[in-house]
Amino acid sequence: MPTDAPSDIAFRMLKLEQQLDSYQRLHAEELEQIRRALADLKDRVLALAAEKESATNGETARAEP
Repeated sequence: MPTDAPSDIAFRMLKLEQQLDSYQRLHAEELEQIRRALADLKDRVLALAAEKESATNGETARAEP
């Protein structure tokens, strides 16, 4: 069984920690972009629903004497 020098193990640990930090930042940014896109789409859906309801209420008011 090969024996690794403590400095080799420490270096590998450092590289893995750096890689993990990098992935965490990348995915946090991607998740935030997805959250913003979803929030924008939800706002659009609500606005369209409000417009449709407003138009429907306006037609009902005109149809009644």
